[in-house]
Formats: sequence, C-alpha cells, structure tokens
Amino acid sequence: MDWKKIVSRVLLALYFLAIGVLCFSHFDSGMDLPATFWGIPQDKLAHFLMFLPYPILATLALHLPAGKPRSLILFLLWVVIAGGVIAGATELIQGTTGYREADIADFRADCLGIFTGAVLTLIYGAVSRKW
Repeated sequence: MDWKKIVSRVLLALYFLAIGVLCFSHFDSGMDLPATFWGIPQDKLAHFLMFLPYPILATLALHLPAGKPRSLILFLLWVVIAGGVIAGATELIQGTTGYREADIADFRADCLGIFTGAVLTLIYGAVSRKW
C-alpha cells in the first residue's frame, strides 16, 4: 500500500477520534464567548467547521481514482450519505447524555459542512483531473 494512503487513513481515524471527543466531552470552560460571529451562532459555526474536512479526508483515504468523473461523484455521494448518518447519530446520542442535548440546527450545520466539503473536493477533482 502507498504511504500516502496509510497517512491519509491514519489522519481519517484521528479525525473521527477528534469528532468523538468534541461531540461527547463535557466542556465547562467557564469562559464567556460571544454568542455569534458575524451574526452566525458560534456553536453552529463550530459544527460546520467540524464536519467540513470529512469528505476531503475520506476521499484522500478511501477513494481509488478510476479516471472518470462519475467515480468521484458516486464516491462523494456515499460520503455525504454516510456523513449525514454519522452527524445524525452524534446528535441522537448527545440527546441521551445528561450534559448535552440533540439539536436539529446542529445537525443542519453538520450536513452543510459535509456538503460544502464534498463540493470543494469535487471542484478540486475537476480542476486537477484527479477522478
């Protein structure tokens, strides 16, 4: 196996570990942060940014270029579906903890991050011709 694939898969595994820690840890920093950033709630921005790299990392780690645009598009479709399931599961599990709550707006921000990451990956694939 190519060392780039190994490094990419390790990064993807570390990414999932970080997502787990961020989604399920009990944070009580005591710091007062502004509620919004340019009018966007900061927690929604954090959810968006948390899930944005997922399609990029998944593509680097798991996609085998076939030389056709259809290959990358289908792969990214599955990545978006899997990401939506992961985002939904994290929200549902958070709802069962005593210190977190499930929030549909967080799920929407997660999915928007996943979709944006997939679009950026597709644009990169089109520009670089790495299907």
